[in-house]
Amino acid sequence: MAVLGSTLLPLGLFPCLVMLFISASSANYSDSCLLFIQIVPTTAPGIKANPDVYERNTIYTISVPVNNNVSSVVLRAVDMNNNSLGVWHSADRDCNSSSLYHMKDSRSTLFRAYWESPHSMNVTAVKIQAFTISFHRMATFSSLTLKKRAMTTTSPFTISTTRPPKTHVLPTTRILNPTSTLTTTSSVASGIFLSPIADALQILLVFLTSKLLF
Repeated sequence: MAVLGSTLLPLGLFPCLVMLFISASSANYSDSCLLFIQIVPTTAPGIKANPDVYERNTIYTISVPVNNNVSSVVLRAVDMNNNSLGVWHSADRDCNSSSLYHMKDSRSTLFRAYWESPHSMNVTAVKIQAFTISFHRMATFSSLTLKKRAMTTTSPFTISTTRPPKTHVLPTTRILNPTSTLTTTSSVASGIFLSPIADALQILLVFLTSKLLF
C-alpha cells in the first residue's frame, strides 16, 4: 500500500532549519520566495494532497491550513535527492525551487494550490513542503510524502476447493430363478383350469350314490 505522511516540524529542529534556509538563501539568492526571518512552531494540522499516492503526469490538489495572519504561502515539491520537480499552476511567483502564492482572502481557513507531477518514470516518491508566512515574515512549516502505490502480484498456481461429486449407489436388484417362476406359474394355471372339473366329478359322484340308495 502507498503511504501518506504529514508531519509538523519538531521544536528542536527549528533553529537548524532556519540556519539551513539562511545559508541556502545566501548561497543562491535566486530563490527569493523563501524570504522569512524565523520559523515558529505550530500545532495546526499539516497539509494534505488529493490523490494521496504518487503517479506521474497527474494534477494534485494541495490543501494548506491558513488563518487571517497568513499573507502568503510558499510551496515546494522535491524528490528524495532534494531536487525540485513538477509544475505549480497559477503561482504569483516562480522561484528557483519553489512557488509563492499571495493570500487573496484573509478570511480563508484553507488554501488550495495545484501541482502537476512530471512525466518521468524514474520518480518513486515526492515530498510536498509548505511554508505559511505571516505579515511579520514568520513562517510555519509542514510537509507530506507521496509514494507510489504498492504493486500486487497474483500467483499462477491456484488451489481448487471444489468438492468431488457424490457417488450414488444403485439399489440391489434380486434376480429370480426362472425355473421357480415357471413352476409357480404352472401351478396357478393348473389350479384355475382343474377346479371346475373337480366340482363336476364331485356332483356326479353324489348323483350316482343317490341312485344306488334309492
